[in-house]
Amino acid sequence: MTRFVILAAAVLLTAVALLSTTDVDSRPWPGKPDPAAVAAPDPVASGETAVSPAAQTAEPAAPFTGVPSLTVPGAAAKAGQPIAIHTADLPASEASGLVASRRHPGVFYWLRDGGGATSQRPRAALWTIRLGEQAQAYPVRRGENFPFAQVFEAPNTDWEDVVIDDDDNLWIGDIGANDCVSKQYLYRTLEPEPDTDDPFMVTARYPLAFPDPAPGCKTRNAEAMLWLDGELYVFAKTANSPVYRVVLPAERNAPVAMLPVTKFDYAVNKISVSTVSDDRTRLTLAGHARYWVFAADPALTGDAFLRQAMSGKPVHTATFDSAAGNASVEGGSYVPGTHDLLFVAENKEIFLVPDGPVVDAR
Repeated sequence: MTRFVILAAAVLLTAVALLSTTDVDSRPWPGKPDPAAVAAPDPVASGETAVSPAAQTAEPAAPFTGVPSLTVPGAAAKAGQPIAIHTADLPASEASGLVASRRHPGVFYWLRDGGGATSQRPRAALWTIRLGEQAQAYPVRRGENFPFAQVFEAPNTDWEDVVIDDDDNLWIGDIGANDCVSKQYLYRTLEPEPDTDDPFMVTARYPLAFPDPAPGCKTRNAEAMLWLDGELYVFAKTANSPVYRVVLPAERNAPVAMLPVTKFDYAVNKISVSTVSDDRTRLTLAGHARYWVFAADPALTGDAFLRQAMSGKPVHTATFDSAAGNASVEGGSYVPGTHDLLFVAENKEIFLVPDGPVVDAR
């Protein structure tokens, strides 16, 4: 017994000694900066300046309660026609992907697929915007209208979209493959409280590749994802925008399977946005310059829902009228509980589309 106690004490003293000589943990962790982001390996985009602290409001963030009305004051709002909201221009270029938080009314997350990166304007991060009454940008946390939270262990090779699942996990799609050979990944992350500086922590990573690439290619380029009825769907950015259902493996970090579901009969090509209204009566897709609304049957689910909605002509379509030139829209979402649409563009513009027509024009 005495020998055992002496041995245990020796082990304890050794552990204490090791701890006392161990270097400080340099891993990124909540509240700590991402060394890759601080190093800023990407060049700063030409003509783009860092976000000025003086341009941010210093008022404390109000509680996240109630669904805001996004009526634009002084604008000749026309149902179904995009309105550029210049009061809430994004602080960084190359916006690609937009999703509404289910837990925090008025809060949307967006990401970047390119552009210059600095410690104030990183790429491997999810950004937050909070729109309130009259479509004004409100503080998300003290002094910050457009804060970001870094995403650790998820390099931004070509992030293109972000969706939210039924358990409020956010899924980042590193699915861009303009060269048709790049590796593609899905990252599942936990949603932190938006009024804190906690990062998004990756809980799973899944490699993916389309099963039917063009000759000479290893995969397909993609920019749009959709979470529907417990399943993740990815649209290929090609003619007629075929959609695939992602079959997640039992093990985290294992490759996914992708099953072809359907494609548009109508000429909806090379989409960069997909979103479904909360009442499931509308499926909206968008490209860089135009969006389309398709009537959907809320009684259908999953693959059947998409096949029915994508089988005919859109009930409404319109173009994005950019005051700054080509907007290049790559992110969009329905405003929760409404038929209003919100889009973000690579040139920093934000577009609001008031409630459009509901009559089936087919």
